Amino acid sequence: KTIMENYKNSSKVGQQLTMSYLEKRMKEKKVTKRKLVVILGVSEATLIGYFKLKTPMPLGVFYEICGELKLLPHLIPEEINKKQMENRIFFN
Repeated sequence: KTIMENYKNSSKVGQQLTMSYLEKRMKEKKVTKRKLVVILGVSEATLIGYFKLKTPMPLGVFYEICGELKLLPHLIPEEINKKQMENRIFFN
């Protein structure tokens, strides 16, 4: 595989993990997809497309969802070592 193919595969897996986490968090916070539709001003079909990775989710929409779910998305530099990462809190 080329480097780009590896990045694309990693991106896909990362997106799947992120969407799974968001759905889990929605259940914890009792936030329905219907509520997100109203908050985001998008159709239910569009929202479902985002979660099923059929439609690319705009970054602004991702941040709005994170806000509603009380999540703080963090960008973690690759060069941080494993011990430092264990001491960080991700997504909240």
